[in-house]
Amino acid sequence: MEFEDLQVIWNSQHDEPLYGVNEDSLHNTLRNKSKQFRRVIFWQHFQTFCSCTIAITVITGLFLLSVFGVLGNIGSSRALYGWELAALLVALICWLQFGLSVYLGNRQQKNREKHETTSLRDDLDKEINRTKYQINTRAQIMLGFVPPYLGSTLFIITVFGISGISYWVIVPVVIVMITALIVESRCQRRFVEQEITPRLRELETLREKLTTVPCPESNSPDGNDVQ
Repeated sequence: MEFEDLQVIWNSQHDEPLYGVNEDSLHNTLRNKSKQFRRVIFWQHFQTFCSCTIAITVITGLFLLSVFGVLGNIGSSRALYGWELAALLVALICWLQFGLSVYLGNRQQKNREKHETTSLRDDLDKEINRTKYQINTRAQIMLGFVPPYLGSTLFIITVFGISGISYWVIVPVVIVMITALIVESRCQRRFVEQEITPRLRELETLREKLTTVPCPESNSPDGNDVQ
């Protein structure tokens, strides 16, 4: 059952005794939806951390090979120039900054969600906060993706240099990286517009309905009315 179906039931119910049943159904649906949403975000973060791990490992390996004088003895490669070592360091810092920013942001959000929730309203508030956080982290998505793309570009330029490839090839590489950055940013914006923002509106609508629905205890007959 989807949120829309439950809203229809909830709207038509008013003060009927089905209040508790519908609340339980809505709570279960909310939890299932939450698991699906967290799974999507998890895989996005997993891909991010995998990319960071691979990039940091490769950049560090190339840097160490040059520092210890091994690079110049491999095939037709040469030792790195000073500016190329600096470029690798900048690339490494870019990837570290990107990975740490994602990790620390997730850690802070999880710390805010540590308190136990048992009621539907508490879980709903937690989901709203989680969804808002995902929107806020993508507010300046292009700037957020600049460090890894800059780091990748510097790494590619360095590899071309030690491989003897003409530096003219750098021009199309830069164009490709800029294009990839724009495409990535638009994909994330589309994800926000088509998935996250509608989810937030849906959750806020449900919370508004819950706050306006009278509690079942208020509708129970008074003890003096019982014959």
